[in-house]
Amino acid sequence: MTTALDPDGIGHIGEAEFGALCARAGLHCNKSSRDVMGWDYIVEFPVTWVDDTIPLDQRPNTFVKVQLKSTLGQSSSRIQLKLSAIDRLVKDPLPALIVVLRLSADGTFLSGYLVHLIGKQLARVLRRLRQAEADENRDINRANITFDYTTDGVFFEPKEDALLNALKAALGANPRDYSIEKQRQLDELGYEDGRLEGEALIRIEGPEHFSRVMLGLEPLKTHSIKVFDSRFGIRLPYKGTLFDNIEELRLSPPTIGNCEILIRGAAFGQAARFDGEMFIAPTMLASHEAELLIRAPDFIIRLTSTALNFESVDSIDDTERSLDEWAELLRALTLLASGKATLTIARTDRVGSMTVPVNQPVTGPYLTELPYFSAFLDGWRQLLAKAGLRSTAKFKIDALWETNEARIAVDVLLNPTPLARFEFQAVGIDLPKPMEGLYYNSTSFVDTSITFSAKVFFEVTDDSTWRYRSTRFEALDVRPKVGDLDQYGVDQATACDLKLLIDPKNFTLAPETDAAEASSTSSQ
Repeated sequence: MTTALDPDGIGHIGEAEFGALCARAGLHCNKSSRDVMGWDYIVEFPVTWVDDTIPLDQRPNTFVKVQLKSTLGQSSSRIQLKLSAIDRLVKDPLPALIVVLRLSADGTFLSGYLVHLIGKQLARVLRRLRQAEADENRDINRANITFDYTTDGVFFEPKEDALLNALKAALGANPRDYSIEKQRQLDELGYEDGRLEGEALIRIEGPEHFSRVMLGLEPLKTHSIKVFDSRFGIRLPYKGTLFDNIEELRLSPPTIGNCEILIRGAAFGQAARFDGEMFIAPTMLASHEAELLIRAPDFIIRLTSTALNFESVDSIDDTERSLDEWAELLRALTLLASGKATLTIARTDRVGSMTVPVNQPVTGPYLTELPYFSAFLDGWRQLLAKAGLRSTAKFKIDALWETNEARIAVDVLLNPTPLARFEFQAVGIDLPKPMEGLYYNSTSFVDTSITFSAKVFFEVTDDSTWRYRSTRFEALDVRPKVGDLDQYGVDQATACDLKLLIDPKNFTLAPETDAAEASSTSSQ
């Protein structure tokens, strides 16, 4: 007659079977003398199991902590453990496992299961601990947690090689990588939707203010704020100092992807292009329509089904930009100020685009000067490209007010109908016919300097003051600034067979009477 096994008997048999399995598998099984730290055994793998291509000074030791449960397994497949024990077991960076041994009524080892406390099972434990904290039930020694070893675990046969293979499969090939991943999970599981949540009392002054707040264009002025640490959707009061001095918050609207912003004019001219990002404002007021925000480094565009609003980000007077940045921005503003521009917003993945006319007045400073500034910057970039130079310095818009000589170079070399002209009085020498000469000079803007030359064509006038006047220019050369400008002029004149040289030391700028005459010159 077989005597029924009591719980202690089941436990002793299970321990004996597990120790024997480990010994036959070549594993070193170290039993805990006091079961207060959540584990029953530390199982050490032999060095031969570790990849022998790893140098000795880098070769890790491989351990695993095991909580052993033995059961007759005649009815329920669920096992129960103290939450305090599992808490200690899973927090260790070492691999943590529950090994379940199923015994027959007479104590015969039938099968085993390995419940790996990582991933889903680790999340279960952490969530249970978080809930206990939220319930203010910190005495977790009186709480239990259950596992269904048939669904939560991995089956292995009652053989030493089956146990060894199950352990190897659970731990992977690199113990160091395992520990790093487990620590990451301990830190991040349950925070997939964010770590902190807040509740704030705010004041909304109307639909327009609400829209700007939701788009992140204006901050939220908070009257009171509560912050929570939210894990697995279970919130605990946040006890850090991060929000101690917060008086306002700024929302970040949901992004819907990157885009290209193209601003074109009515004629066959150069467009302005910018990279941007699109955001959508949540519609929380029934009377307020959905709004799209397009943000570029220098400006924002707010777009609804009925309106388009273009706003610069910073004061145009105070911001420093590079030559390329200023050229794109001022070209865009010039096109918009013309009242004949179109705005195209295209997804960078090329899935659809929208184009809208911009025919409303644009307000802002320097509307009269914008076309001249824009033309100069585009032209200066062309001259630098031809000379093999590049400007990288950042500067304020004030620098554009003192560019007369550089603007003359752009006008003379690139403008088919230049504003600049040369005029001089009759001189007491025979002039070549046809009246053709060489203009050469050096000029600078911000961090770049060039030397250039152009052929000048003259006509005789009836003006008693200025007998000779230029009619057009032909660009000849542009290069980085030379050291000897006079020799450069002689070399250019010789190469082009020109006898008349306009020495830059002998001409003066005519007084400016309006913006259109800013580049006019007179020669003496």
